[in-house]
Amino acid sequence: MKTIRLSYLALITLLVTTASCQKDAHRDVAGKNDQPVTPAVTSTVSSASTERGQSSGACNPNAYTVLLESRTLVNGAWEWVWSVQNPNPGNGSNGTVQNLSHWGMQLGACVSWASVVGAANSADGVTWTSFTPVYQSDPSQSCMTTPTLKFDFGTSGSSKSYYKLVLNADYQVVAAPAYYKSGANTGCCTFSFAGVGCIEGDGPR
Repeated sequence: MKTIRLSYLALITLLVTTASCQKDAHRDVAGKNDQPVTPAVTSTVSSASTERGQSSGACNPNAYTVLLESRTLVNGAWEWVWSVQNPNPGNGSNGTVQNLSHWGMQLGACVSWASVVGAANSADGVTWTSFTPVYQSDPSQSCMTTPTLKFDFGTSGSSKSYYKLVLNADYQVVAAPAYYKSGANTGCCTFSFAGVGCIEGDGPR
């Protein structure tokens, strides 16, 4: 009888302890749920980009190598030639970058649009396809919503693509803003490159 009474008391003690622990555990979880949720990854692409089917991944301003290849005076006009290369082509996962779809550049505030007389794209820097440049926003992306001069020509693998802008005035090389647009995984991003402008507010030379 004594053994049964002790077992009964042990059972009651166990039930009380378990209920108390469950109450404390519930209180701890409820307290955690009251805290603000901080996302593990913060996207630099806006929700508008996601609605347009673009990537919600992080922006990588160094995804492509953009170089000013030359700036030469040809028949009284200045020809600026840039190259864009994908140093790590792939499907956009594991650090790779998808092919460039297109990119756009902002011109310095001192640049008169009347001085822009031509533009062209090339896959090899030798054979060029001319197009009529315009200065307007690109609705296919939302990384840069201000007006830009868009080069609607991309890259293939790790090969360089070339882009030409012809100006009838001698502008200077400055750090200028631009954007790129790629596939759904790599998305779009802004970056800085050697662009067209004026130094310290000077006009064209």
